[in-house]
Amino acid sequence: MHAPENAVAVIGVALRVPGAADPDTFWADVARGHVALPGVLPNGTLGVGGIDRVDRFDAELFGMSPTQAAVTDPQQRVITEVAWQALEDAGVDTERDPGRVGVFLGCGDSGYRHHYVDADPTLVRAAGRQQISLGNDKDYLATSLAFRLGLTGPALTLQTACSTSLVAVHVALRSLLTYECDLAIAGGVTVQLPPGAGYTYQEGDVLSPDGRCRPFTRGSRGTVPASGAGVVVLRRAEEAGRGARAVLLGSAVNNDGADRMSLVAPSPRGQAAVLEEALAVAGRKPADIGFIETHGTATELGDQVELAALAQAYGDAAEPCALGAVKAGIGHTDTAAGVVGLIKAVLAVQHGVIPPIPAQPGDGPDAPLGADRFHLPREAMPWPDGRTRYAAVSSFGLGGTNAHVILAEPAVAAGPPEPPAGPPGRGPAVLSAASPDALGRTAAGLAAAVRQGTRPVNDVLGTLWHGRRRLPYRWACPIEAADGVSARAALADALESASVQAKALPEPAVAVLLPGQGVALAGTGRGLLAADDAFAREWAGTRALVRACGGPDLEGCWTWPDDDPRWLRTDVVQPLLFSVELALLHGLRRHGVTPSVLLGHSVGELVAATWAGVFSEADGARAVVERGRLMSRAPAGAMAAVLTGENTARELAAGLPVDVCAVNSPDTVVLGGAAEHVAEVERRCAAAGVKVRRLATAHAFHSRSMAEAAEAFTEVVGSLSLHAPRLLVLSNVTGVPLDAVQATDPAYWGRQLGTTVRFAQGVQVLLDAAPHLVLEAGPGRTFASQLRRATRGAEHRPVIAELLGDGNRDEATVHLAALGAAWTAGCATDDLVARPAAPARVPGIAFADTRHWPAAGPDGTPEQDAASGGAPSEGTAATSVPETVPARSGQEEPGAGDVPDDAETRSLLAALWQESFGGPAIRPQDNFFELGGTSLQAAQLISVVNDQLLVEVRLQDLYEHSTFGDFAARVDEILGERDDAELLELLAEIEGQGEEEEGQA
Repeated sequence: MHAPENAVAVIGVALRVPGAADPDTFWADVARGHVALPGVLPNGTLGVGGIDRVDRFDAELFGMSPTQAAVTDPQQRVITEVAWQALEDAGVDTERDPGRVGVFLGCGDSGYRHHYVDADPTLVRAAGRQQISLGNDKDYLATSLAFRLGLTGPALTLQTACSTSLVAVHVALRSLLTYECDLAIAGGVTVQLPPGAGYTYQEGDVLSPDGRCRPFTRGSRGTVPASGAGVVVLRRAEEAGRGARAVLLGSAVNNDGADRMSLVAPSPRGQAAVLEEALAVAGRKPADIGFIETHGTATELGDQVELAALAQAYGDAAEPCALGAVKAGIGHTDTAAGVVGLIKAVLAVQHGVIPPIPAQPGDGPDAPLGADRFHLPREAMPWPDGRTRYAAVSSFGLGGTNAHVILAEPAVAAGPPEPPAGPPGRGPAVLSAASPDALGRTAAGLAAAVRQGTRPVNDVLGTLWHGRRRLPYRWACPIEAADGVSARAALADALESASVQAKALPEPAVAVLLPGQGVALAGTGRGLLAADDAFAREWAGTRALVRACGGPDLEGCWTWPDDDPRWLRTDVVQPLLFSVELALLHGLRRHGVTPSVLLGHSVGELVAATWAGVFSEADGARAVVERGRLMSRAPAGAMAAVLTGENTARELAAGLPVDVCAVNSPDTVVLGGAAEHVAEVERRCAAAGVKVRRLATAHAFHSRSMAEAAEAFTEVVGSLSLHAPRLLVLSNVTGVPLDAVQATDPAYWGRQLGTTVRFAQGVQVLLDAAPHLVLEAGPGRTFASQLRRATRGAEHRPVIAELLGDGNRDEATVHLAALGAAWTAGCATDDLVARPAAPARVPGIAFADTRHWPAAGPDGTPEQDAASGGAPSEGTAATSVPETVPARSGQEEPGAGDVPDDAETRSLLAALWQESFGGPAIRPQDNFFELGGTSLQAAQLISVVNDQLLVEVRLQDLYEHSTFGDFAARVDEILGERDDAELLELLAEIEGQGEEEEGQA
């Protein structure tokens, strides 16, 4: 089928229900008729359906402090994580997806604030009443998610009891179809507290007497309460592409009104009306529908009324229609029930399977279903051949608000799917997370899924690039393989060893190294030309610049053999270096990588100056062509790299007409002169045990033999238009930044040709600037390797990568690795991987397994991990007062008659900051706002500090002294200005008045 007008696609789903925390596990349980309810508990009570991670939460991922997380209702925390998973399932990063995202959610009443938060006075003091309200009132469920994820569409919390989440879907559909939003998150959550507890059956109750839920069977007497959460991600069908799991064709919502016995009684007429209206909106007939996911609570009256409504709306058709009831397997998830039923129906039409209602021991015979076409499948069955897969979902709220949705199998796009771009497994694999540990866990889960999966690796790479939120801690690795099987193995292997390579910054400083003559050039560019059409065009353009000003014809230079004599011709090699390095800089700009520091070696400095605007590109090409021509006419000579310091190198060359041509590092110096004199230096080095290596050059560059070339080059540059550099370029002559006077002085460029290249000094200045990323934009890895050695053991170590070759891998892979490194540093690189036709549904973020729960139980006494039913897991405790802060309960706090000294004051302040945030111990340099502090939190902290120390610290004091050390010093200053004697006298007077009033009473 094709998507009809006004259809909305379900592009992502996620849920957390008894027995399952992901759609695949849930569907497997549903399809095999699994019952996840606990039944009778060991203590004789009847079990409530429970879910994972009620007391766990990834606070760091969502920008919350441990204290904030501990005061936040688990329902908010669960729906936040489930919404994140649904967006990952949809392959959508809302930060990069165009358009507005709406949020439509509802939740139950967990009692978390009353029973847990308010019972912990330390936590209440730390968080304050307003923050506690934000974390627990239903009003803030949708808006808090919109804030956490940065969503700007409508954010509505809806409450209609059991039908809440399906009503939320209905409202989301309307919002999408009226273009209030372009993507919608809809669903609901209920968490039953305390976790693990049971219930006791009472005669006449709506709850089951045996802990089992048996919809539409004779003698069924009630439902089973359960925790659960579900979210669907919706997009207008015409914009969904091939990523849809199903399409929603229409929906309706109404209320039973007064046509019933009481507020909580259902009405068959009201329910039938909403079913009929949804069918009309969807443009479908009852006969089209092959599966209905019912409300199906297993209450006697509820089932009878629902079957009557179904018979009225759907019963006249002849085609068979199966009835489903997800509550039989997982219980009644209350406000989440509707969306969970919808997700079940979505998976059914997607997979083409009609799922069963589980048969359970103790079931009575099936109840009369009201129409011959209805049947209760007890085993999974394929959807009838030749019949379009249409389904419907009902959800009826206590209080009378009814919802019904019509859906169908995913729409099919016209034409065959486009084949994946590029080889079967080529591109960067990327991961990011909120912490290094989270990245490692995520990589491990993804590796296992990739190794066992069947999706094309390019789809996985595209999903990781386009469909995942970009978080600070990052990893990237190029994947290159000849076929799908080896690509899958390569990706899994890379993921199994993945670890954080860099912490991304919003605007990372990028430095680029530009090599000079002397590097191996044979074959340069061949691999990248074959893999990157854009680079091929860019290099063709820079080669054309060289040719236009009378330079050599470089066409096909990447095919020249190693022994081609042109590799020794300066008038060829220097223009070649200029062309390829300038093309690489263009490629960086195309990919969104913007250098802020450039360090070139010899002719590389002219490339740097051209990119920085000192020369136009045409003038830069002319300057390099003339420079190479002039230098090639100099007397023949030789050069050797001596692996020692500059002073020792000069001693080895003493008495010889040999010059220091370059100081490349503290232990690598290049000497140059006539061939026989360089040979003598080599003999002296051998005698002294100093390593030396002859360079493949025909001249002694940057030596006295270049004097005439330098003079002539000065005249050449004098004929060009020169400008101050727009970027930081490090000078070879001085080793420090090139200033405007030098850059626009032709004589400088003459000196640069004939004097020592102070590259080592330039490297040190570059490192002192603390760049986050350093790229070598040229053949080989000489200078990148040098930089790695120089930064070994340093406190600040930039990410270092080569753009064109590392001696081991092919150019395209190395280039991809460098662009991946730029991404890990935080560069806003463009799309390095094609967007998949449909997202690969592979594991997403592995949430932190950190416990966030008040220290006090429902009766106010300390509780041992009540939410998880046992002792706290090792290494995961994160309660309101972290273990790093000594508990002060029962200790006398500063107050009347107690004036703390400076040390006591600082200790108290540290404890109060610790209570406010939770997490690691507070340090003097910790900044309140960088820790995630909010204005509400600041106001609460100031109130508590003033109450504890009897001072008048202002909010402005915290804003102006936001590190803990500065704030503590400011409080000490305020305390020093206080007249303690007067204060104590006033306190004594107040106490005396109190005693007098008590006596009078």
